[in-house]
Amino acid sequence: MGNYLSIYRPLNILFIALAQWLCAYFLDFSASYTSISEGGVYWLILGTAACAAFGYWVNEASDITRDFINNSEPSPVTRLDSKLIYLHYLAFVSVALLAGNRLGVWFLSLFIITLLALVLYSKWLKNIALIGNIIIAALSFVSLYAVYKLFSTVDFLLILHFSILAAFVTLCRELVKDAEDMEGDAQTGGKTVPIVFGVNTLNLVVYIVILFAVSFMLVSVYYQSEYLLTPLRYIYFAYCGLFVVFPLYKIAIDVRHSKSKEEYQQLSKMLKYVLFTGILSILFF
Repeated sequence: MGNYLSIYRPLNILFIALAQWLCAYFLDFSASYTSISEGGVYWLILGTAACAAFGYWVNEASDITRDFINNSEPSPVTRLDSKLIYLHYLAFVSVALLAGNRLGVWFLSLFIITLLALVLYSKWLKNIALIGNIIIAALSFVSLYAVYKLFSTVDFLLILHFSILAAFVTLCRELVKDAEDMEGDAQTGGKTVPIVFGVNTLNLVVYIVILFAVSFMLVSVYYQSEYLLTPLRYIYFAYCGLFVVFPLYKIAIDVRHSKSKEEYQQLSKMLKYVLFTGILSILFF
């Protein structure tokens, strides 16, 4: 059962759902539990989760050989009948389309484009240096920006801050995962950044993106402080410094000298940690 659930990447889907709910409730200063529920936040979360699950399943089914090389064990998908796999695809697409239809044309179009992008990513684009990484980062951005499209009273600059930060961290994590999985990618024809340009170039790209993200974070946090009263403002500064900026700075230092699979695995975990602490920072508003 655990292996089956792992295909869904439940922690990743939980992060997305939590971020969307927190943005809808805390970044709209007039929001209530009733208003966000009636406004469709749970349909947005359901549609986004269905798209994410669809992407994970398609990617898992497409990467059976690659995952075996990288992880030295068969994918849980190999234990499932192909008809059952396609039934899962159909269920995810149906749920996403239902949620999009309930929310309106913009969201229906978003979910359709997301599903198509995830198919293209899993089949081809993830094997093209930077292209696949940018697509996943863009989807991460849109998943939060969609909250603003659903609730226009959400503060635009605040939602923009969290959307951009999520995109930066996701881009770095996708690049780090490419380095982590480089052996399997190389043996199955992948043309990812570390294979085409080398790990030193990848490390430099991640380093630059993180420094840019830290600079963006510092400027943005200064702006965000206008929303907070003086005692809470300094607590927010301390939180962002200790749990977002400092870990990002530590990653920037470590990535310059990373070479082994184990080092990239550790960096990937740290970036996921930053995503989580960044999501929790929404609670201050």
